[in-house]
Amino acid sequence: MANDNTFGKKLKHYRKIKGLTQEKLAELAGVNEKHISKLELGTYKPTYATLEKIYKALDLNIEDEGIELKNVSVNDNPFYIKSLQILSSADEQEIEFYYTLLKTAQKGADIFKSKVK
Repeated sequence: MANDNTFGKKLKHYRKIKGLTQEKLAELAGVNEKHISKLELGTYKPTYATLEKIYKALDLNIEDEGIELKNVSVNDNPFYIKSLQILSSADEQEIEFYYTLLKTAQKGADIFKSKVK
């Protein structure tokens, strides 16, 4: 199966439109420059938190055409992502609360799975 790197290509496209280098975008988003490079190449999948930081740094939002969350393969549990999509109508404070809660639940589930094996 071929690696569909649509997100990486669009990220690079939007970064260049904004006149940003990978280093500058990484600085604005609060992530490592190599992480931006690996996202653009399709080597890494972003987490929802990373997506939010990058979107904010690019002055985009999750609903911007072509980079909707449903079209991005992320490195988070699918249930977690679906929950965040449902909460998209909530205000920022509610989303942050649920995001933290869901991340904690995901970590707990991962720990439980590793002990069951």
